[in-house]
Amino acid sequence: MKIPILLILLLSNYASLPAQDKDTSRIARVLSVDQLLAPLRYLASDQLRGRHIGLPEIDTAARYIADQFKMAGAKHLASANGYYQIFRSVISRMSPIFQYNPQLAANLPLGSASNGLTLKNVVAFVRGTDPSLRDQFIVLSSHYDHLGVTSPAVMEDGKMDSIYNGARDNATGTAAVIDAARYFARCPPKRSVLFICYTAEEEGLIGSEYYARHPLIPLDHTVYNLNVDNASYNTTHAVCLFGLNRTTEDSLINKASMAYGLALLDEPADEDLFDRSDNASLAQRGIPAPTYSMGITAWNGTITNRYHRLSDEVANMDMEYVVRFIRAYILAAQYIANDPNQPRWAKGDPNEKEWQILFEQNE
Repeated sequence: MKIPILLILLLSNYASLPAQDKDTSRIARVLSVDQLLAPLRYLASDQLRGRHIGLPEIDTAARYIADQFKMAGAKHLASANGYYQIFRSVISRMSPIFQYNPQLAANLPLGSASNGLTLKNVVAFVRGTDPSLRDQFIVLSSHYDHLGVTSPAVMEDGKMDSIYNGARDNATGTAAVIDAARYFARCPPKRSVLFICYTAEEEGLIGSEYYARHPLIPLDHTVYNLNVDNASYNTTHAVCLFGLNRTTEDSLINKASMAYGLALLDEPADEDLFDRSDNASLAQRGIPAPTYSMGITAWNGTITNRYHRLSDEVANMDMEYVVRFIRAYILAAQYIANDPNQPRWAKGDPNEKEWQILFEQNE
């Protein structure tokens, strides 16, 4: 019997759809597509002028994130200043990172090296439901800063532009953390969840380093960090885990990704991406902490044409992929937060000894 071509196409399309179970259905029910994408669209808009730490719009972004946490029902910590962790940082234009990327220094105000800048991490939490696990926290983190504006405007991607909107890097990641707060405030897991949107990642992980040195939740109560950060993507069929095969939670992250039709890839070789994002700050202190990122099959021109470029905008993103990416992140976080076993580094990992010291697991 011949099968009609139309039926074959329909079956092929059906097979590519994410599997629907109670978890994926609940995530879709709690967060509509429009609700899920709204933080991305706002944070990457021209109104935020690239979210540079030297421009007033960085505070606009911080207020927006704090407001979203509050409206979601996520609580502020007693040890924080409302929803903020506020600190000052001296930032010199002579720092090597500014030699690597001069655009970072372009928006710094005069006096930032002598007087410092006031910076804000944005922090909230949801209490877990299991009395035996709720004193353990998993951290869901992103950075919300980016590169600001350039003057004069330049031609890129067929138009004159001056704003580094940072849609992929990292408005998408920050949207994922906001969306996770919305979801877990309504559907709390067994462990408690700490949401952190870091400032000043682009200047050298300044926000996450400050938090790691001045944690608002004791580090020995912080059992895992699933950071989310992006450069760009060159596949819509996968996500990357910077730190794949380094912690015990990989199978849960893979399960969540596969629920949305996404393969789980390792980071591209020779880019050292694990140590270049905010996960590194907690990882160095023993906490299992990979970074979840959009799919990269290789570090090629498709990535570099958007990474730290003016053309990193919402308009040229595949929004259906973004929706699956964020929903898979939330599902992975849920699986980890409900895992009865405490996450740890894989045997022999360079950070395993710090984990053993932190959690007094001498083996």
